Amino acid sequence: MLLLFAFGSIALCGCLAIMRLVFCTPIFGIRKIKQLPAGSKCKTLVVLGSGGHTAEMLALMKNLDCKRYTPLHLVLADTDKTSRPKIENIKDFQWAKDEKVYHTIKRSREVGQSWLTTVFTTLISTMHSILLVPKLSPNLVLCNGPGTCIPICIGALVTRMLFLGDPTIVFVESFCRVQSLSLSGKLLYPFVDKFIVQWPELATSDRPKCQYLGNLF
Repeated sequence: MLLLFAFGSIALCGCLAIMRLVFCTPIFGIRKIKQLPAGSKCKTLVVLGSGGHTAEMLALMKNLDCKRYTPLHLVLADTDKTSRPKIENIKDFQWAKDEKVYHTIKRSREVGQSWLTTVFTTLISTMHSILLVPKLSPNLVLCNGPGTCIPICIGALVTRMLFLGDPTIVFVESFCRVQSLSLSGKLLYPFVDKFIVQWPELATSDRPKCQYLGNLF
């Protein structure tokens, strides 16, 4: 009898978790994006990659209203030694020092790293993200393709499932992707709220979520 009760409890919890996942992801078309009141501040979490990803993200952020999208939380990999100095050296960066906060997580995959070890580093990065994102509870998660963004987006989904916040996830595909989506884009496509592409070739009928907005930079 006790064993039956235990199995029943596990099954019930599993069903509730699946139902919550359905409402937390846009896969089934049920989820509604939470609209903030006009004029209110939007706590923003931006995922930085190294090199080209950071350059594109910084160009994209120039179009954001720093008075609206604040406070700003910048997440970068622990081995990324270039992104933070690059931001600090921008003289006209919109956000003041007290309006932005840096966070580091384990890098999911280094260049040239084997796929076998990538599984373990990604798991560590995901655990860091699951602890970080619910704590920050951002209104917006903005990413553009570095491997670091996958654990962060998982953290955002966990935040929703645990009723700790309702972050909107926006993925902006890299300008370099003309004919096909990046690996990060393919993995995150079903789970993000907005998927922005910069070439019309990517906004095809089999990818209805892709929104072509032209060159954002």
